[in-house]
Amino acid sequence: MRLILVSLALCLAAACSAGKPAQEPPTDKVVNVADAKAETPPKEKTIDEMRAESMASVDQEACSNVGGEVRQEGMLGMYRCVKPYADAGKACRSKSDCEGKCLAADDAAPDQETTGVCQADDSPFGCYAEVEDGKITNAICVD
Repeated sequence: MRLILVSLALCLAAACSAGKPAQEPPTDKVVNVADAKAETPPKEKTIDEMRAESMASVDQEACSNVGGEVRQEGMLGMYRCVKPYADAGKACRSKSDCEGKCLAADDAAPDQETTGVCQADDSPFGCYAEVEDGKITNAICVD
């Protein structure tokens, strides 16, 4: 048994002390500095830079012309034009009754017939349950 352990130790020592494999010979390839920079991954943007870009991408005048409001939305607080729906707050039984979604009231029971209200604006954010054919279907939180 001792002989096996000594043999194993000698094999491990030989494997650890073995030289590195031969490296490939240097190439004569000339590297263009511009190409090397092009391969560098882009710098990560800060949240403030992304917010500034989102604000710059919103056409504030066009948003205002359709009755919209530029505001920060979602968990990241990006800017977007939020447009109201003309039928906001109208009673509904399905999405087909509304410009947007037909939303359940907070106190609606999922297993009973219910009437919802048409979504106020085109913001996709928040927690809500949809009504379809007078019944609550999808419930979701979007941020």
